Amino acid sequence: MVNKDHDNDTTRIHGEADSVDDDSESTAAPILDDLISRAKALLSELEAFRHRLRSLRQEGNVELGHFRGTVQSELNMLERLSNKPESESTHHIARSSNLPFLETVWNAAKGSKDVAALQKRVYTSSTVKSLSQGMRHLRINGSRSKGKEAKENAVLVDAITEGGKTWTKVSLVTNSRLLFDIAKQGWDSGGSDSEYDDDGEDTLFATRDADDDTEDVPLVRTAKELTKAALHFRVRTRTPTVHLILPRIEANRTPEIDSILAACRATGAHLICGPPSPHLPFLPLSTALQNMAPDPFTTFSPTLNIDCTILLALVSEFSHAKVEKAPWFHAALRRQVEIEGNENLLPSLLYPAMGAHPLVCTREAVTRMREIVDTIGTPSERARTRIMLGVDDAAGKSQSELIAEMQQWSAYEVPSTWQLPIRVVDFAPADEEHLPVQAERVSAGMTAINRSVFLHGWAAGQTTITSNRTVVKQLESALEEHFTDLPDEVWPRIWLCPTARSLVGKEKRGAVKSHHAVAKKEEIGVVFEEDHVDHAHTNGVSEGFGKKEGVWPLPEPLRR
Repeated sequence: MVNKDHDNDTTRIHGEADSVDDDSESTAAPILDDLISRAKALLSELEAFRHRLRSLRQEGNVELGHFRGTVQSELNMLERLSNKPESESTHHIARSSNLPFLETVWNAAKGSKDVAALQKRVYTSSTVKSLSQGMRHLRINGSRSKGKEAKENAVLVDAITEGGKTWTKVSLVTNSRLLFDIAKQGWDSGGSDSEYDDDGEDTLFATRDADDDTEDVPLVRTAKELTKAALHFRVRTRTPTVHLILPRIEANRTPEIDSILAACRATGAHLICGPPSPHLPFLPLSTALQNMAPDPFTTFSPTLNIDCTILLALVSEFSHAKVEKAPWFHAALRRQVEIEGNENLLPSLLYPAMGAHPLVCTREAVTRMREIVDTIGTPSERARTRIMLGVDDAAGKSQSELIAEMQQWSAYEVPSTWQLPIRVVDFAPADEEHLPVQAERVSAGMTAINRSVFLHGWAAGQTTITSNRTVVKQLESALEEHFTDLPDEVWPRIWLCPTARSLVGKEKRGAVKSHHAVAKKEEIGVVFEEDHVDHAHTNGVSEGFGKKEGVWPLPEPLRR
């Protein structure tokens, strides 16, 4: 049973792996058959998780490779063992399989949310390999250890979950093994009568300092190393919480064992002792996978705030037409052709993200976007802009009429649920009253356009959709640097689109390059190839909706 007397104990996890402890089997074959079957089942579930991550385009954000490789190696070893003649050695190796441990790690992950890594080595002296889990090292600009020292300043975390906020370590140590470790250290708990003084206070650590014999017990040492390592990191301004899963430990049975568990809790670690309760409800794998890799779209606000980078992507020739590489394309433009050919931004990401949500954008964002489109946009990009915003000859048209118009300019099916036109809003000084106090500190260095976009979404509680990675990371870093233990409600709601699209522009044919939009490209976080724009050849092209005279004509039929 779990010790309920400690506030930092957590609920036990359902689905803990069975151990290879049954001595009733006199031969190795049945044990090996069972282990091989379980290893294959574990690999199958891991593949289902990877498929889930791929569907959400998050496979690169979760570290599974080492864990999956370990499971595969264990399966390979078991299969080789099953082909060997029966012997005392094969029986012993089968009973010593590492699979129960791996199953326990996996079941811990399945009982968690937002999994970031399995069996991740975290280096407290280096930040490079930890930032991918959303963890910020407190000494990010400090010196880094090298060689042996760097390896010594590392801990192995079995599961990093809750987006990095929870570090879990699994140990299959038993009560008897723990008693052996205590005896080996010559450590005396003092007996049950000496743990509490006359006032009922715990005196176990009052007579021992942090360097006493308890830290030589491996389990206590592990707890101390993990909690100490966690202090080097912040995840959304919070220190990660360490969980120790001890499925084979029985608490409240032996004073010596309870003393060691108390020493582990004293480090700040949360302990989960004993086997899982049989009364916990069964969690289907499909539900577990949704928790392990949540769909960010399900957390969006009712109304979405669209920034300038996304406005440009929504009208870009790259997003709507079949653009082929031209000789004058820069490397960035050629790369966008390749990326679009593989991922199809609109149908795969932006249309599902927007869904049927009402859409708004700030006046500063739409003004800048139209400046760029008017300067370097093709006729079809200009036409899509007018339709998307419902302006000029698209003014006053209904949502269904705008969808039909947009369809004429797109090689993809434009969803009928897309809420056009995007409504333009003003971010007024009065709106800043709805911002948390932290917003003033972190937005001080923002440009006017980014300030209007991100502070409007923050003040209104709206999810801001952007591909401006630079500004998002600057905002998050500023919050991490200046504040601690911020509740999740304080953070701005932002979805960072993993890819961006520029306007395609036109080949320059001797015309003088305009720098009107160029000066602003860093401000909005969009790359566009202004060096190749021929403004003289865009002015005389008809831009009526029905003519569709873009530089990149739509393919026939319109569907790719």
